[in-house]
Amino acid sequence: MKPFKVEITEITKGPKELKLQLPIYAHELQPIPGIARPDYILAKLNSPILWVDEKKRINKEIKFVVLCSKFKDQSLKSGVKNITVAIAYVIDNTIEKDVLLDFKKCKYIAVGVASGISKWNIFG
Repeated sequence: MKPFKVEITEITKGPKELKLQLPIYAHELQPIPGIARPDYILAKLNSPILWVDEKKRINKEIKFVVLCSKFKDQSLKSGVKNITVAIAYVIDNTIEKDVLLDFKKCKYIAVGVASGISKWNIFG
């Protein structure tokens, strides 16, 4: 599968500061299978996302996310439009070298709506 761009246009459940940063653009770096399912995607953000958690005193720039479809009969790939995805912030950038998703290196943060865009689209 060829790498593709990702556009996140909506956050249906998640922190308000993430909603304020929409739309979010990223490009797929690699599929990264997990123990329970093979279709997680590691994506590098075009611009970092600011992660703010006042209770835990977190104020950090996020450069990578892990995405996967919320519904088993769907998958995020080039040409797919407006599917519901789970979004996890990557909190340990060594994940780029992993061949299996280590959930200790990411933090599930939101549910959103995303589309897979061909690399040759206007965002490319």
